[in-house]
Amino acid sequence: MFFEKEILSFNILDVLYLKQQNVNMQNGARNFNALSYRLRSDTVLKTKIGEHHLKDHSLAFFPTRLDYTRVSRTDEMIVVHFDMTNYTSRDIECFEAKNPEAFERLFRRILEVWAKKEVGYKYKCSAILYEIFAECYSQNYTRKAASSKIQASVDYILKNYRNHDLNMSAIAAESFMSEVYFRRLFKREYGISPQKYIINLRIQNAVGLISCGYYSLKEVALLSGYADYKYFSAEFKRAKGVSPSEYLYNYKE
Repeated sequence: MFFEKEILSFNILDVLYLKQQNVNMQNGARNFNALSYRLRSDTVLKTKIGEHHLKDHSLAFFPTRLDYTRVSRTDEMIVVHFDMTNYTSRDIECFEAKNPEAFERLFRRILEVWAKKEVGYKYKCSAILYEIFAECYSQNYTRKAASSKIQASVDYILKNYRNHDLNMSAIAAESFMSEVYFRRLFKREYGISPQKYIINLRIQNAVGLISCGYYSLKEVALLSGYADYKYFSAEFKRAKGVSPSEYLYNYKE
């Protein structure tokens, strides 16, 4: 579960305040994650998997590429849009805050800092979002009986995902198990395949390299674990909705 993750890697894209009434709208698949805090709400979110009822002081995490319908009598919220590399989900995840005062203070603060856009505001907003994640974690954490059987393999992926020779056999071997068993445990724990997890890491790395402007797109591909630029371009477009060159153009604009 998103709110039980101890470490999250992200890049903030936007912070918004919304206040709406009598809403019935379809939200198409988006290329970013979102975390919202409902100040006041009487809302139902409908996905292919189920329904989620949001009231005052509810927090909701929206993963990338998820279609859902929002039906609200009233909906006042602060929402943060962000890219994330180390977590994905198939459905909306939500909970009602046990300590709403802390969340309201933090979300209002991140909105204020983002709106002013003073020098260093992105660093300040990232620090506040880490505080929000920490509060989410503390309100949802349950101690596990044993450490993950695949942690050694996950650590290996995080260290080597930029290597285009990385293979599943070597990854599984780090946890002393077969590829089939490793894939099964990974999917059970992370909700996606290990290959998709690696692709997410590589694409996010590529986004950072493109944004910094120091490398050509072919260099970005190589530094992100892709020896074949055409394959990299196809994977990038599948993940972000645009080609690397289009992303670079839009970023510069």
